[in-house]
This record gives sequence, C-alpha cells and structure tokens, in this order.
Amino acid sequence: MKMIKKMTTVLAVTGLLFISCNTTNGEKTAMKVKLPDGQFATYNLDSKGSLSFNDWDGFNSANKALVDLEIETTPERIDNLNNTVSNLAATIPAWLKNEEVMEDIADVEEEYKKLLEEKNEPAKNVKQNLEELNEKFDDLREELNETIEKYKS
Repeated sequence: MKMIKKMTTVLAVTGLLFISCNTTNGEKTAMKVKLPDGQFATYNLDSKGSLSFNDWDGFNSANKALVDLEIETTPERIDNLNNTVSNLAATIPAWLKNEEVMEDIADVEEEYKKLLEEKNEPAKNVKQNLEELNEKFDDLREELNETIEKYKS
C-alpha cells in the first residue's frame, strides 16, 4: 500500500513538472469552427485553456473583470461589473446561443446580483459570494466549451 502511495506521488509530481515546464506566457491560439450556414466563427484559446471570442466582447470583458476582482475585491470593482454581466445575454453571438448557455448566463446574473447586494458586508461574505459567482462563470465556460465541441464533431 505504501508503495502505491509513493508511486502515485512520484507520478503526480512528475506530471506537474512536465506541465509547468510546458507553459507559455498567455499566448493565444486562434481556432475556427464551421457553422451550419457555411460561415466560420473564430475564438481564441490560451495556454491555460481560457476562452475569448472575437465576436463577444461582453464575455471577454466579464472574464477579465472577474480575474481582476479576485486579485483586488472592492465595492467599486463589483459595481463596474454591472454593465458587463447584464449585457452577456444581449450580446451573445447566435452561434453560441442555446438553452444551456442562456441558463448559465442567467445563473451568472443571479449570483452577481447577490454579490452586488452584499458588496458592503463583511469580507468573508463578499468572498463567499464572489466564489459562487466564479463557480457559475466556470459553469458558463464549460457549457461554451461543450457548445464549441458540438460544432467540431
């Protein structure tokens, strides 16, 4: 049993070393998918797996703002997210729009409203609300990845 634990640990550490040695400095790779109407849609994927879209600035802005908010959480930064989050549903490109993605956007909006309402609460509450918002945004990212995969197959 001890040998299995040691081997697992060695494999995990080795894997992490290989992964950390293979990182790039946020380089983005432009990817294209063919849409049913014959047009192509372009999105970007960076070395960390983060998505950005050439035709959806609202998502790109929200994504960056959430990362910035994790670094420094202030009531002003929380307020600054308002337009970005509230415009996600209105600005989503047609090729990404489906029921699951729209549900995830609604969940993000709902969690943002909770965060906004409690932005002046103790830091522990704000941090918890921010974590919940990030979880909902992660769900949105995951659903967008699934939507993109459907175009690839």
